[in-house]
Amino acid sequence: MTHHELLETLGGTPDRVESLAHGLSPTRLTRPPREGEWSMTEILTHLLLGERDVIFPRLQRMLLEGAPTFPSSATGRTGFAAAPALRDFGEDLGAFREVRSRTIAFLKSLGQHDWRRIGTTPTRGTLTIEDYARYLAEHDLEHLSQLEATRAVIVG
Repeated sequence: MTHHELLETLGGTPDRVESLAHGLSPTRLTRPPREGEWSMTEILTHLLLGERDVIFPRLQRMLLEGAPTFPSSATGRTGFAAAPALRDFGEDLGAFREVRSRTIAFLKSLGQHDWRRIGTTPTRGTLTIEDYARYLAEHDLEHLSQLEATRAVIVG
């Protein structure tokens, strides 16, 4: 994916989430498709908190610092199969839109050389800002597929 394609994919995710949730009651949005699987609300919370609390702060540090090392995000993960971050799906979707807009604005502001700035994680090793953007786009596509499958089950 080119930088332009990455930005398009990232930019389209909030609208796709909204479209998939359209017309569903709060009860359906919080209903997992099967025992042990995430509800649509939990998937959105995962997207919101993962980007807001982990990815975006890392991108900022990678731009401002020389090759930062990050602690593992596996401990204390609050965005994984959690209750809504705010009060309801709509508010969480609004918060996700804000975080995503900030991420896209950040990426658009980068010079070509900035996309190659690095940071190191204990689980993924050394990554560039471009690697993180690709990961985020792929992560979106994975969870959009999960949302589609979840909707199909809960709508019947």
